[in-house]
Parts: sequence; C-alpha cells; structure tokens
Amino acid sequence: MHGVDALTDQEQSLVRRTAAQTLQGAFAGLDVRFGDDALGARLIRIEETPYRAYGTVTPVHPGTVGMTYPVATSSSVYPDALYHAELTAVRCRAFTACDTKTRGQLLEGLGRGIGASAAHELGHQAGLEFSHDLQCDDCYDSHRADTVVHFFGVKRWSTTALTIMRRLLPSPR
Repeated sequence: MHGVDALTDQEQSLVRRTAAQTLQGAFAGLDVRFGDDALGARLIRIEETPYRAYGTVTPVHPGTVGMTYPVATSSSVYPDALYHAELTAVRCRAFTACDTKTRGQLLEGLGRGIGASAAHELGHQAGLEFSHDLQCDDCYDSHRADTVVHFFGVKRWSTTALTIMRRLLPSPR
C-alpha cells in the first residue's frame, strides 16, 4: 500500500483472509460465490487509490474507499484509503503509533473494512443495485466507511437491501 505502514507477508495474509471471511459473511445464505480469479460475471478489484500529484505538493490522503461506475459489473476497493479511514475511526496516526488498538486488531479491522467495502461496492454494480448509501453506520449499504463498526463491529444489510438481494440472489438449493 502506498504511503502506509509496510505489512509483512504474514500480515497481508491475515488481512486477505479476514476480508474474504467478511465478504462471505455479508452474503451468507444467498447464492453468491467468490473466488480469486477474474473469470466470473462480476469483479471486485482490490487496488491502490490512483494518486495524483498536485505540483510539488504531496498527494492528498485518499477519501474514496471504493468505486463502482453506474453501468459497470466491476468495482474497485482501495485498501490504502481504508487504512486512513480506519486510523481516523480509532483516532490513531499509524498502525505503529496507536494506543487504542494493537497492530493485530488493526490488521483484522483493515481486513473487515476491505471485505465490508467490497460487499457494499458489489451492491452498486449494474443489475444488482442494492447498496443505496443509507445513513446506517452498521449497514453494509451505509454511506460511510470511516466508522468504528466498519472495521470492528458487526454489520448487516438494511431491510431495503435485503428485500432486493433476496429477489436477485436467492438462497442456494
């Protein structure tokens, strides 16, 4: 991740595993399957925020943690932006300088934030559209990702999202 605490291979594995578990949990009981290949009908890319330099000024910290264009069946999730959102939520300057959470807790929180953001972005994809950016901090379809619950709490789908999801993504048989 650009400009953030370097993660060891083991730490990256923990973040990936936690993100995958969170994403799977968001769609538990529905006919949705995830894989690491790019062969499915829909795609969620985990990638760095496309920074832009502004003259000689250091690039600004990213704010957008995910992006899905209106007619797209692919989305992007930005872990470097989520890193900053997580630090804001727990009021820390860095994973290496945090009095409120251990590094392990922050890594697992980052994984949960990535997974929750991926679930949210999938809900924006064309033909699904069950994420409506609600003012519901503990909802996957919330408009915010800089809350403690996004990284450390239990999230749920809003009633509106669940109604749409059950119609479009029925339970597996």
